Amino acid sequence: MVEKSNRHSTRRSTELQKPRVTDKFLYRAAVKEDEAVILECVLTGFLQTNSLAMAMKLTRNDTFEYLKWVVERSLHTPYSVIVHERSSGKLAGIRLYSVTHRDGTEDFQPFQLDCDSMSENGKLWYNIVHKLDQSIWSLQPDAQKILHHEITFTDPHFQRQGIANHFLNLLNIKQLTAEGIAGLQSEATSYQSQKMQRKLGYIELMESDQSELVYSDGSPIIFPDETKTLKLFFLPLNRMMPKSSL
Repeated sequence: MVEKSNRHSTRRSTELQKPRVTDKFLYRAAVKEDEAVILECVLTGFLQTNSLAMAMKLTRNDTFEYLKWVVERSLHTPYSVIVHERSSGKLAGIRLYSVTHRDGTEDFQPFQLDCDSMSENGKLWYNIVHKLDQSIWSLQPDAQKILHHEITFTDPHFQRQGIANHFLNLLNIKQLTAEGIAGLQSEATSYQSQKMQRKLGYIELMESDQSELVYSDGSPIIFPDETKTLKLFFLPLNRMMPKSSL
């Protein structure tokens, strides 16, 4: 019995000593002054690791205007986050959120997005994601205001260290509720992000039709990994445990 007790004690001690992700990484609210760094991170790191972007071989020129619009829009909220490694100061990751409304005229528009000026590939990418994005309102008929998870990126050198899993812990549920936000929306464009959303408690609402994942000549978009389609997820606030804000 004593030996068994010691084993349990050792296990508990090990669990207590397990380092927290915040011991190694500094999370803080992303602000306007971070725009250039975040935009470059999205245009390089995100495009090179996102399954849909890789499948479509998207370039900076294909996506620059739209991604700049997303970054500026996300920095208008107090919820977007930037993460650095404490010891080196290196950028380790980002999470970008925007706030969207059923009445789209209430959404913050950093500038007029000119879809017609996009490349054919860029426009196709935008249309695929935007259609999935806008489906949220018919699928959540009672929601009037939603926190939209735009982009998450973790530098490959810092992956599998809990960075992405910790982002939800930073949201203040009381604050979101007071602002009338019904929950979090996410378009998961890779198999790995879809797995993570389910693990975090997100509800899968729909997936894109395979017939939509094609180029203008009818040829299919071939993903470089296990991704088969895009999925729309939603996390109601009442499924989230109350946490502290940044």
